[in-house]
Formats: sequence, C-alpha cells, structure tokens
Amino acid sequence: MDKKQARISSYLSTLDHFGKMGKIHSVFKQSLNLMVNEHLINLSASGNFLSSFGVQLSPPVFQEIRPFCQQGNVVRLTQQSLVIYSQVGIKRLSFSDIQIVPLNIGAIEPNMATVMMLKEILTTKQLEKRLGLPGGNRERMYFDFLQNPEMDDEKWLALVEYFVGRGKGLTPSGDDLLMGYLFILKLYQHKFYQVLELQLHKMNRFTTDVSWNYLSALLLGYVSSPFIELRNGLEEELPYNELNQLVKAILAIGHTSGSDSCYGLFLGVTALMGNK
Repeated sequence: MDKKQARISSYLSTLDHFGKMGKIHSVFKQSLNLMVNEHLINLSASGNFLSSFGVQLSPPVFQEIRPFCQQGNVVRLTQQSLVIYSQVGIKRLSFSDIQIVPLNIGAIEPNMATVMMLKEILTTKQLEKRLGLPGGNRERMYFDFLQNPEMDDEKWLALVEYFVGRGKGLTPSGDDLLMGYLFILKLYQHKFYQVLELQLHKMNRFTTDVSWNYLSALLLGYVSSPFIELRNGLEEELPYNELNQLVKAILAIGHTSGSDSCYGLFLGVTALMGNK
C-alpha cells in the first residue's frame, strides 16, 4: 500500500462518517481507536485485516502517527484527512486516495453441500475446548437452544442477556459467539435472525465499547474482512481446503475471539441445517 493511500470499510466510506471531531479512545501496538460521537473508528496497520469500522494504513504511516496518539488526545477529521493534537505537537495526515472496501454481508442462497462442508471443517477444530466461556449446564442449555431455535422471545432475551458482555477482553467471548452465530443467520436469511437482532438492540452499553461497535456494525450488515472472505468463499462454493484456510484466518483473531466466533458459526450452520 502506498504511503498516501488507505483502505476504509464501506460501513464508514469517509473518515468523517461519524463527525468532524473526536478523541483517541485506545492505543495498541498495531492499531488504535478513535471515538467520534460515541462511535469508534479503528486505525490499523495489521496486515490484511480490516475491521468493520476500520481504516487500514500502511505500516510506515501508522508508525509516523503513533507517537502523537495518547488516550484522550483530540482528533479533527475531514473526508480524507485527520489532525491529531498532542502534547508533543500537531500531526496532520492527508490521503491522496482512500479505497472503499465492501464489507457488507449481503444474503446468499444456501448450498447445503457447502454448508455441510463448513460444519465438517468447524467440527474438526474442537472448538468447545477452546472457548473463552465456561462449559457449564447453563451454557450447554443455551448452545442447544441456538442449534434448535424456536420463537420464544423470553428465551431469546434471557440468552442475549446472559452472553452479551460475558468474558474477558476487548470483545468478550459471549459477544464473539453471538456475532458468529448472527453472521450465519443473516447471511442465509434464517427465519430467526431478526428475532435475535431485536434482542441485541437492547444491549447497548452492556459490553465494552469495542465489542458494541462490532455488534452495531453487524446489526447494520457489516463485518470485518475475514468474515467477508468466508462469505465470498461460501458463495463461490470453494473446495474443502480453501474453505478450511478461510476458517483458520478467523480462528487466528485475538486470544479466544476467533474460537468463540467460529463456535458461533458452528451453532449457526447447525440451526440452518435443522431448518432445511
């Protein structure tokens, strides 16, 4: 990627999508988050990964702005530029080109042979042993319900209240599991995806800022790039080995986020196969 170029999620399309002024929310080795009118924008130099609410910078550009980025610093944004105000000085960054990357899910017709192949791949990963959630009776009860969902608003609400915010990290395990599950339901337009969405809309502020922004983007139909690559692979009906590589890319996310999300995928495809 050229130094003066960037890639941006179609969920944002411009740097000032949420507003002209913001602050540095959190800073990490290869990424940072801006908070703009209660929404996050992720700036990252982490390989090919693009967050659903993200902007991908070249590594030299990220390292150039990193010394000016401390939590709480004010940031001013335009469509193609940002200015960071810090104690060590003012840093201006303008882009000659920002490539919009489509990260909207879009529905596809289920090819049950491909869906079955995905379930087989997920089964080989022994995901239950890798979850960031306990494997108690309550979890197993909810896992059973997600595999065989029914129209019961009280059960859906209780399930969402239990999982949202449960677990450690920037994206708690319960959130990651539900996001993997909802991704499959939305992708294949399962009859209960809107029921789950309705309950998730009630969960604002019951989890971390980062996780809620991922959930908010998903509710509007946007996911991070590894999930879009899986979505495209499923639509193209890729062979086993190629589909397996796409699953491995999701598994590699975070400490347990990938495993939790993939278990959500597994529960989702099981529900889909039962529905068919």
